[in-house]
Amino acid sequence: MAMVVKNNMSAVQTLGTLNKNSSALAKSLQKVSSGMKINSAADDASGYSISERMRVMVRSLDQADANTQNGVSLMKVAEGAVSSTVDILRTMKEKAINAANDSNTDADRAIIQKELDQSIDQIDDNANVTYNGKTLVDGSKMAEGSATKTSMTNQSLHKDTDGATRIVDLQNRNGERLNIQTTDTLTISYVIQGETYSFDVDINETTTLDSALVEASDPYVRNNPLMRVAYAQYDASRASANSTYNSSYGVASSTYSSAVANAQGTYNGVTGNALSTMNSAYSTMGSASTYYQGVYNSLYTAYGSDPVVFSTLLAGHPSAMAASTQYSTALQTYNQASSSYGSVKVSAAAVMSSSLASATTVRDSAYTAARSTLTVALSTAASTLADSVGTLIPYKLSVDAGNVVGISASGDTVYTANRENAITISSGSAGLQYQLSGITFSVKDSKGQIKKSVNSVLDNFTESVRAFNKSNDNAINLQVGTKANQTIRIGLTDMRSEALGLKSSTGITLGVGTQQQANAAVNVLDNAIQKALDQQTDIGSIEARLEMTSSNLVTSSENVQASESTIRDANMPKEMTEYTRNNILMQAAQAMLAQANQSSSNVLSLLQ
Repeated sequence: MAMVVKNNMSAVQTLGTLNKNSSALAKSLQKVSSGMKINSAADDASGYSISERMRVMVRSLDQADANTQNGVSLMKVAEGAVSSTVDILRTMKEKAINAANDSNTDADRAIIQKELDQSIDQIDDNANVTYNGKTLVDGSKMAEGSATKTSMTNQSLHKDTDGATRIVDLQNRNGERLNIQTTDTLTISYVIQGETYSFDVDINETTTLDSALVEASDPYVRNNPLMRVAYAQYDASRASANSTYNSSYGVASSTYSSAVANAQGTYNGVTGNALSTMNSAYSTMGSASTYYQGVYNSLYTAYGSDPVVFSTLLAGHPSAMAASTQYSTALQTYNQASSSYGSVKVSAAAVMSSSLASATTVRDSAYTAARSTLTVALSTAASTLADSVGTLIPYKLSVDAGNVVGISASGDTVYTANRENAITISSGSAGLQYQLSGITFSVKDSKGQIKKSVNSVLDNFTESVRAFNKSNDNAINLQVGTKANQTIRIGLTDMRSEALGLKSSTGITLGVGTQQQANAAVNVLDNAIQKALDQQTDIGSIEARLEMTSSNLVTSSENVQASESTIRDANMPKEMTEYTRNNILMQAAQAMLAQANQSSSNVLSLLQ
């Protein structure tokens, strides 16, 4: 290369190399210092985009896992409340069994009752447990559902048993007779709204399950205040209907009497006017005739001997002529009135007859309408009473479908466990107000001894459908995924004492004041324990699912993070090697640039 002064191309080229090495060194330094081989989209556009998307996924998975852990914490709070309720119910059953023992006095049972009352109150406190301000098991977090009826099913009786089966013909599942005798006594006890009702059914040859249950409803019907209200409403409706009928009947009668009086008055007025006109004309005729006759007689007496003078004077007498003219006019009026009187009377009679007929029709229509209204009102009152009584009666024997035991809150048909026919006793209506908390059958022989083998079959009723009130969709939604709608819905049932059948809406609690009450309470508590255990099972299964979901989310987060690391994290040994190489190259370029700059100085020696 020629030696030049103006353009030192060696230095220029070396400077370019130095800049490249400096840029490469800066990138290597950034990778080494950040630990990432992609620090901006310029380093690797597609890799940067994929890496950022993976970072979003990792953070979403981590948040979903946090949601899941919070859900587990929420469910553990609910589980703790239900577990406490189960413990309380176990204790309550122990107390009920103790109260059923006749070694206790009434005072002892009263003390036990106080313990039960406090336990029931604690169950309500458990139901009001909260997580982050949300009550969990008080029924406020239930899924959407319709009101349901209590159904209690007995699959120990023969599958051909129905409501018409005679008590003395009852058989167990294997077809063996229970040997219930007509000398035995069947006691049916049941609990509704905390109240225990019992009835002793005398068994005869015609007593069926249906008739026994109808008899057993008597104490409830007699003592239930709602039933008394229903009959009071019926009596009030009947009284109101009769009052309305009597009022309508009286108005129609009064209107008819007024119409008759008006028609008779119109008839009398029309015929009276015609008769008055005729009588007035006749009276005028008599007055005129009398006056004319008097003038005639007076003139005749004076001038009767001279007919010409008499006639002249009579014809010229103004009063006599006026009387004669008045007579003629009155005669004409009389004749006309006399002629029209008959037709006027017939016409007036026809008008009156039409008016009376119309009034009679209106009256009869009003009577008919009033009677129809009364009939409808009485029928409605009777129908309303029948519906109310049917609703308020605590149970009915339901064996219509055999293997169908009821309808769930979601509207699904509930069948027996093995789909075989069974006896099912259900509450009269849906909702907690009519919940049948428990029913107990007890058969005693003529000596008062309990027939245990019979009762083990006849009293084996278990709750197959639980009573619920209608509920809106208030289920808890836990977001456990990174996409919309990746949720777990949790519906927590009502664990209040009323929902468990231990207490009424008015505060009446399950009683153990007598041996019969305590005996019935045992079955009620068994049903309540089953409700609580079902809820505990649901909560436990959801907790297990949430824990598995959390484990899956953690694994997914780790795998996505590993993939993102492969794309973006720097290989430090490799990057350090690259950094060292670029550093050496930059130092070499700096040295060579210094040498290239010295070449121009060499030209000066030629110019000296």
